[in-house]
Amino acid sequence: MRLVRAIVGLALLAVGLYVIIGEHFAGTSADATLNARLYIVRAPIEGTVTLAVKSIGARISPGELIAELNDQRFDPARLLELDRDRTNQQIELNRLVGQREALSASRSRFDVQSTDYQRGRVRQIEARIAETKAAQDAAAARLRQADAEFKRANELSTRGVQTVANLDRARATYDVAQQELESAQQRVNYLETELTSARDGVFIGESYNDAPSSAQRIRELEQRLAELNVDKEQVKARIVLLDGQIDAERLRVNSLSFATLNASVVGLVWDILIDDGQYARRGQDLIKIVDCSTLIVTAGVSESLYDGLSVGTAVQFRLFRDDRVFNGTITRLGGSGATSLYTNLAVGPSAQHLQRFDVTVTVPDLAGEADLGCAIGRTGRVIFTAGPIAQFRRFITRYGL
Repeated sequence: MRLVRAIVGLALLAVGLYVIIGEHFAGTSADATLNARLYIVRAPIEGTVTLAVKSIGARISPGELIAELNDQRFDPARLLELDRDRTNQQIELNRLVGQREALSASRSRFDVQSTDYQRGRVRQIEARIAETKAAQDAAAARLRQADAEFKRANELSTRGVQTVANLDRARATYDVAQQELESAQQRVNYLETELTSARDGVFIGESYNDAPSSAQRIRELEQRLAELNVDKEQVKARIVLLDGQIDAERLRVNSLSFATLNASVVGLVWDILIDDGQYARRGQDLIKIVDCSTLIVTAGVSESLYDGLSVGTAVQFRLFRDDRVFNGTITRLGGSGATSLYTNLAVGPSAQHLQRFDVTVTVPDLAGEADLGCAIGRTGRVIFTAGPIAQFRRFITRYGL
């Protein structure tokens, strides 16, 4: 019985020594930490900060409001000047529109006056033509009478009954009547020409002017209206230009006097570098956010183990106080004293870590674990070559024991 106990004791001692020595010489990291890249929110403008996130460790989502900046000291003098110029141009446009309406009303009145004058003038000329034609008919009658008297006097003179003086008087009377008829005909022609021109709006015969004062005034008003239309279009063009400048300046003022800062990543508030209500300078760091989508494991290993590693090698990662084992891949071999590699990482290296050789491992399966998706700072161990305990666990897992 004692022999059995001794044999069992020696066996247990051998197994223990095997496990201890095997784990000692197994390829594992001296330390391993869940880490992620830092996303620093900086002030795009100067202004007073209003924080929307108040506590460190708060979870944030893309698009979520982080902070607002409002600069009450920004000088909007240029925007005020543009607004003033735009107001002045609008006043000028209103003046031109009012003046154009007044001149259009005056033109309408002169149009009525000119039309009435033309109609009256046409009726007047038509009456003169009728009068002249009546005079022409009278002249024709006198010519016929003078012609008959001249023929009678000529016949009597041939017989010797009438004196030569009476014949000459009859001839003169006939010639005068003929000229009067010709004059009346020419007068009718003149008046018909004047009537035709009057119907076309051109008035002749009264003076050297070809139009009445109302028509001349209409022409002046039309010229002035054309000038006002040109001025109005120029003012409208200036207003459109000023509107564009005002919109651009308003955007510039808004961008320089007020800014809204929203998260662009899924993460945690890692550090708040300014108090709510403080005044921030442009470019000043406000909040540090951990980008949980960039989760990695940073580990430190001995030089002897480091020399046997390469990028792309498959490894395993296990957190302390956690039985789950995750598969990972080496993505970077940082060497010793890799302080610069941690500049943009949430968790910096310890003094002991810097004495070792730095290895970066990606573990994609961590993102699928609700409790580990952003467990920045938790520690564990990276297993590069499996020891006895890991082999025993794989055996149990494989056979479901």
